[in-house]
Amino acid sequence: MSYGPLAPIYASLARLYSGGAIPACQRWAVEQISAGSRVLFVGPGPGTDVLDAARRGLQVTAIDCDARMLQTLANRLRHAGLLSRVQLVHADLLQAPTAAYDVVIAQFFLNVFPANHLRQVLTALGGQLGPCGRLIVGDFAALGEGQHPWQRLYHDLPMHLLARFGANAIHPVHDLPRHLQESGFSLRDGRRFRLFGAGPAWVEALVAEAAGP
Repeated sequence: MSYGPLAPIYASLARLYSGGAIPACQRWAVEQISAGSRVLFVGPGPGTDVLDAARRGLQVTAIDCDARMLQTLANRLRHAGLLSRVQLVHADLLQAPTAAYDVVIAQFFLNVFPANHLRQVLTALGGQLGPCGRLIVGDFAALGEGQHPWQRLYHDLPMHLLARFGANAIHPVHDLPRHLQESGFSLRDGRRFRLFGAGPAWVEALVAEAAGP
C-alpha cells in the first residue's frame, strides 16, 4: 500500500474532509495513555498524533511499510526537534516480530484492508501488546440502525480516491466493534466525533483489550 504524492498533504486532507474530527480522534487516543507508557503507532501516516505523543514524553515507536509516508513523518519530527524521541520502523506489521507495548494505536489503518483480512491484521496488532495492553483504533464509524443515507457515501468517496493510488482496498464500511470481538478483543471504551464539531458523528475511536484465556 502506498500514498504516493498524497503523503505530504494527507494530514491536511484528512483534517479538511472530516472538519477536524479525525485530528480530534487522534488527540483523544493519545490522551488515554498514561505517562511513561510504551506506545506503538501502526500505519501512522504523517503522524500528527505521533508528535503529540512524543511531546508528552511517551516512549514512542512508529511502524509503516510506506517509505514515503515514513519519510514525511521523519521530516515533521525533525522540524519539531522530536526525531530523537521516536523510533521509526520501515516494515510490514504482518511480518514484524511480536513485542510487548502498553498501547498500540491504529488510526484509519484497518480501513486499508478488506474485511476478510481484518482478523489476520487484528491478530498481528494483538501480538504487539504486552499483558493488559490496550489497542486503540480510530476509523469511520460502523453503519447502524437509523444511519444517515450519506454516511456510506462519506466513507466511500475517500476510499475510492485513495484506491487509485494503491493506498487501500475497496470494501463496505467495516463493523469494527464486531470484528474486534470476533478477533478476541473486549471493548473497554469508545467515543464518536462529530464532523465540523456539530455534524454527524461518523468518526469513532474504540479502546479494546485482548480477552483473557
